[in-house]
Amino acid sequence: MLPPSHEPDPIENKVDALIEWMVDGARPAANAVEIIEGICTRLLDAGVAIDRFGLFIWTLHPNLTGRRFLWKAGAGVDRFDAPSQLFTEAIYTQNPLPHVIERQQSIRRHLEDPNCPEDYIIVGELREQGFTDYLAQPLIYINGDTHVCTWSSASPGGFSERDLAILNRVRGPLARLTETYMLRLDATYLLSTYVGRNSGAQILDGKIHRGDGSNIEAVILFADLKGFTRLSNSISGDALVKLLNDTFDCLVPSVMDQGGEILKFMGDGFFSIFPTHESLPPRTQILAAIKAVNEGLSLLDEEDFEHKLGVRTAIHHGRFHYGNIGGGHRLDFTAIGPDVNLTARLVSAATELDCDHVLSETAAAFLPKLCKPVGVVPLKGFGQDQTVWQMPALQTP
Repeated sequence: MLPPSHEPDPIENKVDALIEWMVDGARPAANAVEIIEGICTRLLDAGVAIDRFGLFIWTLHPNLTGRRFLWKAGAGVDRFDAPSQLFTEAIYTQNPLPHVIERQQSIRRHLEDPNCPEDYIIVGELREQGFTDYLAQPLIYINGDTHVCTWSSASPGGFSERDLAILNRVRGPLARLTETYMLRLDATYLLSTYVGRNSGAQILDGKIHRGDGSNIEAVILFADLKGFTRLSNSISGDALVKLLNDTFDCLVPSVMDQGGEILKFMGDGFFSIFPTHESLPPRTQILAAIKAVNEGLSLLDEEDFEHKLGVRTAIHHGRFHYGNIGGGHRLDFTAIGPDVNLTARLVSAATELDCDHVLSETAAAFLPKLCKPVGVVPLKGFGQDQTVWQMPALQTP
């Protein structure tokens, strides 16, 4: 009697290959969209009846709480960044996600079943869209944090038992892939938030040792608030923080919109740069810095804060070291050099000359006939007196 034949199961082979690909890091997929496309396409090829996939992950970001990826068969992947307030609204609180997270258990709703509970908003929405089955699964990270993925089917009968078994097998590798992606994403968010976009990118690329960096050319913009010290002695700390946040909410976005990078907040002001190179020459970046100041001040003028102060700004173009400095185990990725110092001194000169928005002679030279000198002053640490120029009516000619 011959032993029973064990023919290879082509479906199992495809699922095994998918799991192996995910465990290996989903290479060479370069981003989350490509990974999601790859997973869903391979599952379809393995005969799993999926028509919709959702991935919901929480982020460490100052203005966002989470990110959602939504794949639909034939339509690709859509990404949505969720603001913090979304998670207090019914679209979140009256759907399965918070329950899956809290219990770390899957929730399934077989939408064709006449006894299917109508306990979540998504149940009725998916049924109206022609879906027949819905499964929400917890993605549990190594530290216990829980995120969520959802699968929906539009096939008659919904998910088979085999489909559900395959989706359960995929869940573990998906959690690891998602966790790896989020670690990188959160690191990028946090570094960009605290040290600036370009500085954060350089740190992630490995420039993490003291002295790492390079000499670059850039337009330098300093800004600070007028009368801040006097006001700070008369209002509460909470009110002071609110004043700073309200003011920076007006000024900072315009700097970033014009291609600038905020390197540092310094109490009542900030220090930013607009790097220059062949395609972005100094004149272009000086005008970008002026436009950023102009737009920021316009926004500030429109606001009606309880406490509001005027702003002084100074712009210069120069060369400086951009990289790591520090001691022990504490480093700062920043810009240092005489041109940085000169720009800081120009802000003080603006106060002396009663001119709130000034340019250095170097920067003004790139805008011939558009600027006018407002005075000659000594700048601390610089030998000869410096001519200070007024910004050209804060307009971008």
